[in-house]
Amino acid sequence: MSESDMIRGFFKEILKPIIAEAIAEATTQTNGNTTKRYYTREEACEHLKIGTTTFYRLAKKGKIEILKIGGKTLVDADALDEAIENQEVMRYGR
Repeated sequence: MSESDMIRGFFKEILKPIIAEAIAEATTQTNGNTTKRYYTREEACEHLKIGTTTFYRLAKKGKIEILKIGGKTLVDADALDEAIENQEVMRYGR
């Protein structure tokens, strides 16, 4: 067996799986965070256990940032979850 055959064998058996795993892991990490999640107004109200009047009052005060597209009112799910964690917006018990 020549030296170049030994190097090829080493690469094929040892390095190739390690490189493939690293590429797969990096791809998963970058692709996993590219999709934004949004709540509709109804979903956000249900999540917070509040009515639409309170929802729009919080939006007017700047506590909830809304995005209007056509006739739909959307809320960035990550921003809403963060506002809840930071206690800028409280969940009400019904």
